[in-house]
Amino acid sequence: MGSQNQTDHFKLDFTPLQGMVCEPGDPRIHSKGIWGGQNPLNYTLPTLIVQVFLLVVVSRVVHFLLSPLRQPKFIASMIGGIMLGPTFLGRNQRLRNVVFPEREGVVLNTISEVSMMYMFFLIGVKMDSNLILKPSRRALKIGLSCLLLPFMLVSTAAVFLEEFLPIPNDASFLVFFSLTLSISAFPATAHAMDELNLLTSELGKLAMSCAMVNDMIGWVFITIVTVIGQRNLTDSFGVILSLSAFIICATHVLRPCIMWIIKRIRIGGEVEQSYIVIILVGAVATGFVSDLIGLSPVTGALVLGIVIPEGSSLGITLVQKAETIITEILLPFFFLRCGLYTDLFKIRNHTTFACLQFIMLLAHVGKVVGTMISCKLNTQHSFSLALIMNIKGLINITVFIQWRTRKLIDDECLTILVLSSLLVTALIMPVLTTLYKPPRYFGIDTAGAIQTARTNHELRIVACITDEKSVNAIISVIEAFHPTQNSPIYAYVLHLVELVGRSLPVVADPSTIDNWDTCKPTTSDQIVRAFNKYSVCSNGTVNVQPLTVITPCKTVHEDICWLAHANRATLILLPFYKNDLRMSGAAISSLTHNVLAGAHCSVGLLVDHSSYRSYSRPAGRGHYSYNVLLIFLGGADDRETLALCSRMSTHPGLSVTILRFLLSNDKENERDRHLDDPLLYEFKLKNINNEVSQIREEVVDDMEQAFSLIRSLKSDYQLMMVGRRHGTCKAHNGAMADWTENTELGVLGDTLATTEFSDSEFSVLVVQAAL
Repeated sequence: MGSQNQTDHFKLDFTPLQGMVCEPGDPRIHSKGIWGGQNPLNYTLPTLIVQVFLLVVVSRVVHFLLSPLRQPKFIASMIGGIMLGPTFLGRNQRLRNVVFPEREGVVLNTISEVSMMYMFFLIGVKMDSNLILKPSRRALKIGLSCLLLPFMLVSTAAVFLEEFLPIPNDASFLVFFSLTLSISAFPATAHAMDELNLLTSELGKLAMSCAMVNDMIGWVFITIVTVIGQRNLTDSFGVILSLSAFIICATHVLRPCIMWIIKRIRIGGEVEQSYIVIILVGAVATGFVSDLIGLSPVTGALVLGIVIPEGSSLGITLVQKAETIITEILLPFFFLRCGLYTDLFKIRNHTTFACLQFIMLLAHVGKVVGTMISCKLNTQHSFSLALIMNIKGLINITVFIQWRTRKLIDDECLTILVLSSLLVTALIMPVLTTLYKPPRYFGIDTAGAIQTARTNHELRIVACITDEKSVNAIISVIEAFHPTQNSPIYAYVLHLVELVGRSLPVVADPSTIDNWDTCKPTTSDQIVRAFNKYSVCSNGTVNVQPLTVITPCKTVHEDICWLAHANRATLILLPFYKNDLRMSGAAISSLTHNVLAGAHCSVGLLVDHSSYRSYSRPAGRGHYSYNVLLIFLGGADDRETLALCSRMSTHPGLSVTILRFLLSNDKENERDRHLDDPLLYEFKLKNINNEVSQIREEVVDDMEQAFSLIRSLKSDYQLMMVGRRHGTCKAHNGAMADWTENTELGVLGDTLATTEFSDSEFSVLVVQAAL
């Protein structure tokens, strides 16, 4: 196309903006209702409400239909906006005039811009500044190569095909165009990895690091081109000064103010609402300043988000309070705006379509080749990483919309760019799901069961903590396992934290995690101090390795199971709470189910009924008193629990009682009894001279009679131990399972955890044997 055609393209404008007239004093905000003889859809507020309602409903339906294909929510929202636009429903002129009238174009565009400012602000809050300032050599190499190679291919092709492309004949815009198609947007990568549950996988972590590097390098180049591309030297100098002043203000004024706010937040306390309001208002204020100096308003909001420490109490609170309203209420206006711009029927020039598709294909091929030649992985994983780096998202679409708003491209070019980006991302997601399966390292070569462990051998435990209230109970149970010089305990203490206020998951020693809240101790610090104190008092019999695990709730079980495998742990100790301070009840239930199903070592679920139990290791062990009751019904889980009790029975401060129930009419479990009896006999021989360790056998007619006996004994013990599944009494288990509230604990464990038993000061340890 020649210059005359380009000029004609620039005369085109976005339809919703045409005919917009703002009358002074016009009160057309909301109507007096149908009983006042007025149509609500002739007014701004009801119209916007209907628009958002339609988009949310349509996008949710699309997301449900596409869920088998593992499509991200972004794709569904974009398709919903396009369906409401002129491509589908919007082609009906009557519907378009009623639901998407021209007079509301400015309002829609303004709200969508505000939503993008806040969206980029949240992206900045979640960004890991260390990946920006101190990228790894591997991430830098991959991120740079998968940016430069597609950039060179696209820019070269664009120069040769310039006359066929509906873009300005300008060197600066050509660089913008090439860089935009070459950048791997970090937020898009993060959202895709979260949707595919790959955030905690090795490939997901590498992809996030590479995308961060790629994104930052690309935007640095764009900023440089912006400065160089000014009309004259004076304007370039002005942009440099204003940009430098903005960055200095962000790092030397805004950041200290943020740090001052963080220092005033009490440990475990809520962030004051006034601070949240100030920060949220600051997001639009920095957007205004950014627009004032010639940058995009979203840039200022992004910078403010970046100076807020990722994972800090302030950042977590901001994300928790603002993310839902921004993503579910404000962001739909942006998707609706994109849908109204995108018109499939505007694609009429086949030459333009073919040239743009060829250039975008070059960009994708360049990213694939650039990624695969620079990463030292096998072919399958290299290609999977290359596909991840090609995923598109909000940032790319935002840039396309800005080009159209500034009349740099026309509706046809915008539609081609948007649809091509969506199609590529939609194809990548199911292919990636099929191609890459995270290796289940913890599924093989495990440490085995407690029963088969050697007597004088180190016992390795992975103890999971969600907050301080379970620390004392966990320490008491570990001490009950009787660590000695010949048989020490090595405990990997995992502080589980839900991934909020960060984009990247973290599994590391708390002391190595950069936390801007260094002015005061954190929850992790308090947990570490408690276990370190216990380790010091143990005189070398207990070694503790603290780790903080910051990860999404839906994948935290993978980290737990992987760490158990990597460290050859024999037991995973997991507190069980219906309601948790850090995670929702549904999240805790899902975590417990997933650990029980995925772990290949034994799992202990600890239900702590004690309201308060302070524990510090006494100098003399004789002062430690702990009464333990094992309720033995038979089966593999009960035998594993018996092995634990056998170890505990040698502790001089413990009394261990094994209460074995035998049903008078049970003849179905002879095989289990043949396996149970030798272990029980071995326990008797081991404790033949131990007066405080004993085995009692009770013959009962049914489980109700057994529960009556347990009720009479509950006040005499601090810890009750049961197996999760039982070989004996299968018929009764099946009947009782129908009204079991917490299936993770099993029938007997759930009964002991109920209110009927929780009035006493004892804990319950439910054990599942290694799978």
